[in-house]
Amino acid sequence: MVAAGLLTLALGIGGLSAQSPADTAFTPADIEVRDNLIAAQESLLNVARCRFGVDLMAVRGGCAGDHPIEGISRPGPFEGAPSLVDIEVRDELIAVQESVLNTYRCRYGIDTLAVPGGCEHHAKGASASQSPGELMSASEAIAAGGLPRGIITPTGVTVSVVGRDGDSYRVVTPCGNLATVGNGQPLRGVRVVIDPGHGGAFDIGSYGPNGLAEKDLNLTLSQAVLDELAGRGIMASTTRTGDYDTQLSVRADFADALGAEALVSLHHNGPTYATGSTPGTEVFVQSDSQHVARVDSARLGGLLHAEITEALSRFKNVRWSRVSNAGVLRVLVPAGRDAYGIIRRPNLPSVLVEYGYLTNPSEAALFATAEYNSVSAKATANAIEAYLNTTRTGTEVKSQPRIYTPQDAPSRCTEVELE
Repeated sequence: MVAAGLLTLALGIGGLSAQSPADTAFTPADIEVRDNLIAAQESLLNVARCRFGVDLMAVRGGCAGDHPIEGISRPGPFEGAPSLVDIEVRDELIAVQESVLNTYRCRYGIDTLAVPGGCEHHAKGASASQSPGELMSASEAIAAGGLPRGIITPTGVTVSVVGRDGDSYRVVTPCGNLATVGNGQPLRGVRVVIDPGHGGAFDIGSYGPNGLAEKDLNLTLSQAVLDELAGRGIMASTTRTGDYDTQLSVRADFADALGAEALVSLHHNGPTYATGSTPGTEVFVQSDSQHVARVDSARLGGLLHAEITEALSRFKNVRWSRVSNAGVLRVLVPAGRDAYGIIRRPNLPSVLVEYGYLTNPSEAALFATAEYNSVSAKATANAIEAYLNTTRTGTEVKSQPRIYTPQDAPSRCTEVELE
């Protein structure tokens, strides 16, 4: 009954749209209607979380059975004169919460008529690997839910948004420069960012004896992972949608800018070591200090390692390359900091997965198959879903870090067309 009443309230004021930035005469009523909707959305989210046992840590006060202990969320008082920033922040939160609500609705089959375009449309829109949807100018995006933190440009490139220039977006290019883009598909409510390692003319990664380049394999697998996540209603995006240069700092900043809950970087290793019957999958995780792994990164890495190695072990007649201390571990430079930039730079929990050894002929032959991509993508999505929606753990982090100084990432970067 509580959920039904809240749904009526949310739908009753769900047609709310932000005022144009030119409208500066905001009133307390503009704040009140938004705060009421935010509270109604939060209440609906908490009811769903308690009922279905997902994202329970987000429920303030916890759950009693299938209901939030604190009951209905209520907005606090607002003091002072409302500004454009006050409005924009609320409109963006409304859009994000509505995206999460729609994910719950589609995943658990509740109130699906409230999902704009239906659940099939919502699932497709969840993944940046899909063709770009409706393109909006910056002003249109603000009116529809606030200035987004990222967009998919008309050419399909994902970029973070740092501001606006009239009706255009001010964005960070894959090479780390500032540019303006007239239109884009807003990225909202992204929970996970997938990073296909390497890419472009100067950063190929490892090579298989069958001619398969790591940058291409990583990209193909990332698209399969994104599709898996989309099918499960998990909003995800990617740092690279094609074969172009992208700086490590830009990849990390993009994931942080979107406010995602996790970053997973996909790689395939080399050179080849001693081979055997056990996959040599490695997952590198973040450090909390020189001596301790970061807890959330370690849990994500442990889940990924457990799911991926179990899935790969089902393949027959593969001789896997493996080092003696393969597993979930930290990799540090001699000075004691995380060695890999995609691990060290982001603020959000991040991991780097080396699925196997592309330089090994036996593994390279497998990696070139559609079956490998399907199996690995499902295992990766299983781990991500478990990380986001449960408290489950996986393989433990090795107590001793590996000391290693990797080669610097290529500094050359050629810009790709954004529109």
